[in-house]
Parts: sequence; structure tokens; C-alpha cells
Amino acid sequence: MSDRLAVITGATSGIGAAYAEAFAQRGYHLLLAGRREKELCQLADRLTEQYAIKVQLQIGDLSVHHDLHTLVDTVTLLPALDALVNNAGYAVDGRLGDVDWSDHQALLDVHVLATTQLTHAALPNLIRAKGILINVASVASWIPTGNSALYGPTKAYVRSLTESVGLAYRAEGLKALALCPGFTITDFHSRMGLNPDTFYQKKGFVRAWTAGQVVEQSFKDLNKGRLISVMGWNYKMLVFLVRHLPMSWLFAALGRSKSARFTK
Repeated sequence: MSDRLAVITGATSGIGAAYAEAFAQRGYHLLLAGRREKELCQLADRLTEQYAIKVQLQIGDLSVHHDLHTLVDTVTLLPALDALVNNAGYAVDGRLGDVDWSDHQALLDVHVLATTQLTHAALPNLIRAKGILINVASVASWIPTGNSALYGPTKAYVRSLTESVGLAYRAEGLKALALCPGFTITDFHSRMGLNPDTFYQKKGFVRAWTAGQVVEQSFKDLNKGRLISVMGWNYKMLVFLVRHLPMSWLFAALGRSKSARFTK
């Protein structure tokens, strides 16, 4: 049995739980952080039994400074660490002025502050281990999200931070990756009140992929030394178009979008 350890935030469900499964399959012990204790315990019990690994839990909300500092202290004091996945995240929909500042602050704390502090705390061990850093951003990191005021901008920060850290420490063996999924079949959208049966598309340009497919693609991209991972031909094409077409075309397309995240 390997002694490698992976820390995963937002591990309760969706992409975080898929990463827990993937690292467990690869023989890593786990430290899983999340808010929903019951679901996290059920996941830990299953992975412990199925893969004969050790799973530690840290229950908390990363928008609460005490909980964030507790996890940062835990990561800082680990004697060794081989992988960190900063997956915790969510969306607050609404234009900037239509949302209470406390809600904006909480989102900033989870996406920006927690991702940065945990990355900083883990770096010494990750560098020693020539380990893995995965920060979950989004295809939306390239797209103005006018009606989800801080989602796109904070995910753009996560992507840019990961690229910067990855390039800075690549020569020392750190394998860093910004995961940039499009629509992914998780409970992310159902917890926002959307019907998953009608929201997720099975084909076409906005096809949704499973969390497992997104995670397995990310390991392929890590092995190829890439800094960015985008799952699916459709979202690869979308990112290419967003980065290369005139911005006036993008704004016009967003104006006709049916997604409330991008336009009224």
C-alpha cells in the first residue's frame, strides 16, 4: 500500500467525489474536506472498504474564516502531501448590485482566498513530493458572466493562479493543472433549483459530461504536462472560439444566450 496522500476540498459530491474515487483507485490515502457531514462520511466509508485506504475527514465551510484557517493549519502541518485538489466552489447568480455583499464576500473567500491559501500551505510538501496541484476553474473563466457577477471573474483568477504557479514550479517537478469543465452532471445545478432531467443536454454544443469523464481527462492532461484541462470536443471548440473570435461577436452571442448566467 502506498503512503501517498491527497487532500480534496468540496469532496462531498460531483467532481470532488469523482477525484476522491480516482485518487483512491490509484492507491492514495485521502483527507476529504466538505460541508455535508453525512454524505462525506458515506463516501469515506465506501472508499475505505472498497480500496483499503485511510480516509480522514474535515467538516467545515470554507467561507467561514475559522473553518478555512483550521484546514489551512491542517495542511500546513502535514508531514507529507502528494496531491491537492481545490474543488470547493459554487455560484451566486445575479448582477453585481442585485446581490448582498455578504454573498459576494463568501464566494470570494471560497474561490479566491481558500484556493490561494491552501495552495500556499501545500506547496512545500507538493514540491518535495513532485506532486500534483489541481485547481477547479471553469470554461466560464473565459466568458463574461454578467448575471453571475463574480463566478466568471473568480474562476478566471483560479485559472490564472494555477498557470502562474505551475510555470513557476514546473522545473522543480510540480504538476499543476487548472480544470476547466463546461456543463458537468453533478448536483451543482440541482442545488440551484434547476431540473437535471431538462437542464443537461446529451448531445450538441452544450452537451454535459459526467464528473468521472472530466476527472479522467484531467489525469490524461496531467500526464501530458498540460496546464489546462477542458473536457469534450464541444467545450474545447468553445474555448478556442472565445479566445480567437472578435469580442464583439462574443458579446452578441451572449446577448442571445438562453443561459441566465450570461445574460438577462
